[in-house]
Amino acid sequence: MYLAHKKISGEETRFYIRQSYRDDKGRWLSRDLFDLGTDPERYIVYEGTRGYYFHPRLEDALDSHGVEYSVDDLEDIFWPFLDPEIRRVIDNFGGRERGRRRAPRFSRQELEEMQRNLHPFDKRRLCFLRFCQINMDRLMSRPMSFLNRLLDKSRDEIEQMIWFMELDLKPFFMRGYLYAIFDLPRRFSPRMTRFIPEQQDRDLIDRYFLEEICLLNSDSYYLTPGAVPNNFPCLHPYLQKYLFWYFDVFYKGGWPGQGGFPGGSSSSIIGSGYDQYLETMGLTAEEFSQMSQEEFKSHFRKMAQKIHPDKGGEHEAFISLQRAYRVLLVRKIG
Repeated sequence: MYLAHKKISGEETRFYIRQSYRDDKGRWLSRDLFDLGTDPERYIVYEGTRGYYFHPRLEDALDSHGVEYSVDDLEDIFWPFLDPEIRRVIDNFGGRERGRRRAPRFSRQELEEMQRNLHPFDKRRLCFLRFCQINMDRLMSRPMSFLNRLLDKSRDEIEQMIWFMELDLKPFFMRGYLYAIFDLPRRFSPRMTRFIPEQQDRDLIDRYFLEEICLLNSDSYYLTPGAVPNNFPCLHPYLQKYLFWYFDVFYKGGWPGQGGFPGGSSSSIIGSGYDQYLETMGLTAEEFSQMSQEEFKSHFRKMAQKIHPDKGGEHEAFISLQRAYRVLLVRKIG
């Protein structure tokens, strides 16, 4: 069982308990078990200050579907709606983990076999949400245990799971998230700066993004029979949010050279490490202040060519250079 949501009007969201199941053709599909309405908390009955149980009507409905479940399963579904104080107490005493089975350990070979059919779009999303890295070349080439959460689920369950994870994504990372999950760095290969969105031509990014999202929209490997039906002859509901987010973060905040930058003003990004960033870039404060924006970008490209891991440089040094460039570029724009 899993928690699902659906926008019904404006900002109002309706929640459902759904279940993934396998049909006689071996396909993972999904079905609604219970409509929680717009306020799932009404199915949590509190006793005293820390006790609670789930409304009998809910349990009767699940029983009528012949669903096998435990209190832990219901707790996982209703966790976002539980009283914050109760969540704090449960977490402090390890209540959610106590008595639950540990995930089995698998060898690399076993993981590779288990994960060989995972969709790359799903893998990129989970990898970014876990590591917040745009460069996923190494991550995508190896199996990892946390990707097993994508197994044995319908397309709808995967999308609902990732949606709840995306709620914790900080706004500053949103541009990098969209750039990475749609595999846009591949479109700018072999440039050393392909993992830095701000270094690319925005018209090209627009074009590549729209091409990639349209490819996904027609990809039957992605939109399996387990996806919710698309009742409109346009972009699937699973992908619409990414189109909205894209125009929000790539246009609303502007673009280097056009008076804006993701995440807010330069003062919200640049901290006490300004001198450290200059040192990483091999610049003095005077040299930096006299550079035009284009000269600064050119300087970065030359530095990146020298220390890129593909040229024998250290991976961490290249990451530090990228971070310094992003921060100082904000200062140059401002």
